Amino acid sequence: MTIYAPSALGAAVALLTISMGTSAIAQSESDQENTTKKDKPTVEYVHVYGEQGKTTTATNLNLTIFETPQTVTAISRSQMNDFMLDKANDVLDYTPGVTVEEVETHRTYYTARGFDIVNFQYDGVGTPFAFGLVQGQADTAIYQKIEVVKGAAGLITGLANPSATINYVRKRPTQDLQANARASVNEWNGYRLDGDVSGSFSEGVRGRLVLATEDTESYLDRHEDSTKLFYGVLEFDLSDNTLFTIGHSYDLNAADGILWGALPLVYSDGTPTHYDVSTSSAPDWSFRDTEQNQTFLELKHQLSDKWTVNAVYTRADIDIESELFFVDGTPMPDESGLGAYTGRYLNGVTRDIFDVFAAGYVTVAGREHQVVVGYNQADVEITGAGFANFATGYPTLGSDWAQGNSPRPDFVDASGTSRVEQDHTSFYAASRINFSDRLSALIGARKADYEQTGISYGAAADQEASKTVPYYGLTYQITDSLMAYGSSSEVFSPQVFVDPQLRPLGAIEGESAELGLKMSFNNERAVLTVAAFQSEISNYGVYVGDDPVSGVATYDPRTQESDGYEIEMSGQLSDGLNVSAGYTKVDIQDVNGDKIPYIPKQMIKASASYHIPTLPKLKVGGVLKWQDDITTPTGIAEQESYALLDLLVSYQITESITAAVNVDNITDEKYYNSLYWEQAYFGAPRNIKLSVNWEL
Repeated sequence: MTIYAPSALGAAVALLTISMGTSAIAQSESDQENTTKKDKPTVEYVHVYGEQGKTTTATNLNLTIFETPQTVTAISRSQMNDFMLDKANDVLDYTPGVTVEEVETHRTYYTARGFDIVNFQYDGVGTPFAFGLVQGQADTAIYQKIEVVKGAAGLITGLANPSATINYVRKRPTQDLQANARASVNEWNGYRLDGDVSGSFSEGVRGRLVLATEDTESYLDRHEDSTKLFYGVLEFDLSDNTLFTIGHSYDLNAADGILWGALPLVYSDGTPTHYDVSTSSAPDWSFRDTEQNQTFLELKHQLSDKWTVNAVYTRADIDIESELFFVDGTPMPDESGLGAYTGRYLNGVTRDIFDVFAAGYVTVAGREHQVVVGYNQADVEITGAGFANFATGYPTLGSDWAQGNSPRPDFVDASGTSRVEQDHTSFYAASRINFSDRLSALIGARKADYEQTGISYGAAADQEASKTVPYYGLTYQITDSLMAYGSSSEVFSPQVFVDPQLRPLGAIEGESAELGLKMSFNNERAVLTVAAFQSEISNYGVYVGDDPVSGVATYDPRTQESDGYEIEMSGQLSDGLNVSAGYTKVDIQDVNGDKIPYIPKQMIKASASYHIPTLPKLKVGGVLKWQDDITTPTGIAEQESYALLDLLVSYQITESITAAVNVDNITDEKYYNSLYWEQAYFGAPRNIKLSVNWEL
C-alpha cells in the first residue's frame, strides 16, 4: 500500500509529526510540566492508565495524545506500580507494538514497526544512541511515566528513525508533602526496597528524593542481579516567572553469571536442542556492571503570558565493565564439540547535551497559532578497550559446558581499543497553524549536522553528514470525540554501527508516513487509535555478527520497507476500569523481498485493572501478551506463536497500606526471549512476587 501524503498535505502533516513526535513524548501538564511558581502541581499520583492529559514536546507545542497525529503510548506510574514494571525492559515488553529482543542477559534491542529503536529522550531532550543496543537494566523508579511515539520523530536530536521514540519522563517535586515506600520479594530469594518523598522545603523551594535497592537470584543457573539507585531533584522559584531545576540520578546495575551470546539452537545433526529453562552457558565468574550517572540543569523563564524560553543542559556518563564467556559452534547430540572464547571489556560513553528553545503564540487572521524555534547540541565521547588471553582464552568444552565449570583466564593481552567523538548540532523551527476550530496543521523542519572522528578498534571511524529534514502533520476534528490525522517525514538518522570491515555505515535515509483515526471516550480519559503506516529506508544497519578479534557488533547496510497497521486503546474507560491494549500487524522486507523473520508479523498486548464496585478495596488485573511465530535470520530454529498471561490481585489493608500478589507467566509457557540472533535463551517460567506499599 502507498500512504505517503502529497507535498501540500505533507507540509501540513509534518508540523503535526513534530508536535506529535516529540510532544507526545513529554510530561503531562497536570503532574510534570516545569511550570512557574503560580502553576505548581499539588497532587501527582493519578491512578489512570496512559495519562491522557496535555503533553509537551521538546518543541513545547502543547497537544493531548488525542490531538497528536501519531500513535502514542504512555505508560503511567500507576501501570508500573500495578504490574511491578521495575526495569525499562519490563515497561517496553508491556508496551503495545514494541518487541524487546533480549539477545543476552542485559543486552537488548528494542524494535517497533520492524526497525530497531534508536531514539531516546529524557524529559523531551534527545540523547544520541551510543552502543547500538541497550546494555544493563535501567531502573524505572525515577520516572513518572514512559512514553513511546511510533514512527519517525526527533525534531531536535538529529534522529528520525521510523521505528519509535522512547521518552523517559522523570518525577518532579510537588508543592505538598507526599511520600511512599514499597517492599517486595520474589521466589528466587530476591528482595526490593524503594522509597519516594517529595514536597516543599520553604517558600519557592521544592525537592524530591527517590531511592531503591534490589538484590535477587534468577531462574537462570548462576545468574544474580543487584541494583542501587539514587535520584534527587530540586526546584527553585527565582521569581514569579523564572524556574530553575537541578537534578542528578545514579543507577548501578551489577550482574553476575551473565550471558554473552546464549544457547545453541540445533545439534550437528540438525535436530533442535532441548535445554531446561534454567540452562545458562555463563560461568559464575562472568559479570557485567553498568553504572549510569546523569545530571541535568533546567531554566525556564516566562517572557509573557504567551511566550516562554527554556534552556536545558545534561551531562550523562555510562561506564560498563564486563568479563564474558561465549559458547561457540554447534554441539553434537551428546553436547560435546563446542568451542568458546572469552573477553574482558571496559566501555564508556559521555554525553554533554545542550538544548534551548523559545515557544509561544502568535495571532494571524484572528486565530492563535503556536510557534517554536530552537537549537540543540550534543557532544559525545565513546570509549572502549578489550582484553583477552590468547594462550588460554579459547578453551575446548566438554559435554558438561552448561554446568559453568569453565575456568576464568587471566586477561593479559590487549585485543583493541576505541575512542570515538561525535558532534551533533541542529536548528529547528515549527508552527502549529489553526485554520479553523477543527482543522490544524503542523509544519516544521530541522537542519541537522553530524560529525564523527576517531578510531574504533583499529578502524577509522571518521564520517560526517548534514541534511534538512521536513516534518508535516494534519488533523481534522470530525466530531468532538473523533479525529482524523496524517503525518509524514523524511528519515535521516546517523548510525554509530560499523560493517564487518569495521567501517562506519553512515546515515539512514528514507521516508515515513502514517494515516489514522482517533476516538476519545469518558471525557478524553481514554483514547482509541487506528493507524496505517509505511516506511522506506536505505542504508539501514542489520546485525550480522561480532567481529572475531575485537568482539564488536557488526552490521550490513540494507534497504528495507515496512508497512502495516495498529489498533490501540489506552486509558480509563469507566470508574475503576483502566485498560491498555493494542494489536499490531507489520510486514517488513528488504530490497530483495526477503522477510525479516525474527520480528513477529502480529502482536497483541493487553492489560487491565479493575476495582470491584462491591469490594472497593480489592483490585484485580492482568496482562496478556501474544505474538505470531518467528524464526532466526537463517531459519535454523523456530519459535511457534505463544501467549503469556500475568495476573494481579491487590488489597488496600488500611488507608495507607496496600498488599499485592503478582503472578507472571501463570501458564508456565516455555519460550525463547528472542530469535534476533542464531543463539537464544528462555524467558522466565511461572513466578510469584509479593509486595507491600505504604503511601502517606
